[in-house]
Amino acid sequence: MSVTEEIKSRLDIVDIVSDYLPLRKSGRSFAGFCPFHQNTRTPAFYVFPETQTWHCFGACAEGGDIFSFVMKKEGWDFKETLQKLADKAGVELESQQPMDSRQQAFEGKMASLLSAAADYFNMLFLHAPQAAHARQYVAERALNEETIDAFKIGFALNEWNACRSHFQEQGYSDSELLAAGLLTENPDKGTRYDRFRNRLMIPIRDVNGRTVGFGARTLEKDGIPKYLNSPQTELFDKSSLLYGLDGAKRHIREARQVVIVEGYMDVMQGWQAGFRNMVAQMGTALTEPQLRQLKRYTKRFILALDADAAGQKATMRGLQVARETLDREVEVKFDARGLVHHEGRLQADIRIVTLPEGNDPDKIIRTDATAWPKLLEQAQPVVAYVIKMATQDLDMSDAKAKTAVAQQVLPLIKDISDPVERDHYWQELARALRVDERALRQIQVQEKPQFRPRPVEQPGPPEPPPPPDNWEESGTAVPRKAKSIRRKADGSMAANMREANYLSQCLHHRTILIQVNQRLRQNQQPEVNESDFTAVEDRLLLKQLYEWQKRGVVAPIAELCDSLDEALNERAQTLLTFPPTPDSELDRLADKLALSVLNWRQEKIGQLIGEIKQLFRQGDTSDDVDASEMYDKLNEWKLTVLNIHKAKNAMSAVNRRRAENLGNGRF
Repeated sequence: MSVTEEIKSRLDIVDIVSDYLPLRKSGRSFAGFCPFHQNTRTPAFYVFPETQTWHCFGACAEGGDIFSFVMKKEGWDFKETLQKLADKAGVELESQQPMDSRQQAFEGKMASLLSAAADYFNMLFLHAPQAAHARQYVAERALNEETIDAFKIGFALNEWNACRSHFQEQGYSDSELLAAGLLTENPDKGTRYDRFRNRLMIPIRDVNGRTVGFGARTLEKDGIPKYLNSPQTELFDKSSLLYGLDGAKRHIREARQVVIVEGYMDVMQGWQAGFRNMVAQMGTALTEPQLRQLKRYTKRFILALDADAAGQKATMRGLQVARETLDREVEVKFDARGLVHHEGRLQADIRIVTLPEGNDPDKIIRTDATAWPKLLEQAQPVVAYVIKMATQDLDMSDAKAKTAVAQQVLPLIKDISDPVERDHYWQELARALRVDERALRQIQVQEKPQFRPRPVEQPGPPEPPPPPDNWEESGTAVPRKAKSIRRKADGSMAANMREANYLSQCLHHRTILIQVNQRLRQNQQPEVNESDFTAVEDRLLLKQLYEWQKRGVVAPIAELCDSLDEALNERAQTLLTFPPTPDSELDRLADKLALSVLNWRQEKIGQLIGEIKQLFRQGDTSDDVDASEMYDKLNEWKLTVLNIHKAKNAMSAVNRRRAENLGNGRF
């Protein structure tokens, strides 16, 4: 994770913007008067918590992220803004060592590959004829189009070489596909093949929204394993990830609690029903890194796990990890009233929901969404839950068993700082064990509870079965329809991937910047500018590229990058790991990049149009917003999209004629 991503993960754009101007809740967004132009009648400035972005729909027509807002409002440069926001987020800025830079660059490239893979699988799910049964399965789970799009549900073809071939065409090597967890290798035979086949693909994103791996559900009746996750990679570590946290963190802050569930479908179903403060564990037990992430957003955890035996055991293990994690930081601002002792935090911050037998959150919410918040209200304090779990199947005639339970629960009770609560649980445990409370108080317990489970080695994810010996001769050819879907996927790559590729090619081939702008001008389109880019580092790198071009700088790119600020140099090094276009294809590079720019512009405008439509559709606009101004903006953007379509068609026609002339030997 880069330093800018770390800062964004710790700060909330709504909180930052609210320091500068009053915002008021407007549906799922926040509205206010734009601070960058005279704007006292119609609040056309919006902050979108889910994407952590802002946009002015009025005269400014500008937007960006938390960095661009603070830079513009304070007049600071990137370096100063980075330092100020890092201080606010509690992130220490350190000079990277060369190895750290290379590692960061590698991780950036892997994240871009996995993001592209998520788009590829999603397009297959939406359009491939072979994905009909996957679409049927999702329909049976009652997930709608908005949810499918939000979580980018995908499908992996039932072929051994489809994903591999697709990304080889994009310029990725087998070693990169293996490093990203998209390929599997048979070391005995030396063969490599797709890891995921005929599975529903669920992208797993980190707290900043980067795709870092996949959870793949079998679509075969007796398919084993039911879920096949990505293997452990540089980016994918299930012990430190929480599914859905990237989209839930804002809602966790607003709800002041997080609900932790077991399954991907639980999170999706909850999100669809409006319960968006839910996340899912990646394994069978909560881990310390997972809890530390959640502590950034809330003080209150509710564990809502399945009621079967495995779920109960997972809950107990999760409680133990939670207790140990919180115990290590008794001085943190976990209890504003100063109740920092162990049991005080456990009771206040961690509660347990025992789900009805045979139900999971997905089923409960689908059956009756109103039952879910009622169930959460019944969440039990940790100590009460532990007493119940430890005694529900206890043989009351077995004195040693009762002593063992007491040894398990007493450390929690003795940790409680409030004497009334502590006394309450002494009495509750005595009643549950049917013993005199005075006998319990005579038991000596060690500092560390004896019931700590022995560490269990977490096995790696199961490997997909190897292909038959004759697979390379018997059915690896990709059907024509599937190939057409691949081409559709190419046009649906994430905008930030296109932006990164554009800058990468400009760093490798600095004259290409002039050629792309020439192509755009020829088709009555604006030159590439800073507003075309999402990340503030990319905007600044483009500005630097123009500056080098203006000054006629001819120094090697490595020397030029060394002169940049640390964070910009880090981003440039990441982009330079992208493969440069071969010399044999340079004559077509400007055309490709110009079309790429138009594609991502069109996609971004489409997103803004969607935001405005949603504001109107859900009544999210403020009462005093000038609706006519919004509609004017809609019409303006629609005209812009139409002009982009015309430019793309014209450029495509020119490219086709050029290709035909080359084929006929005219050039």
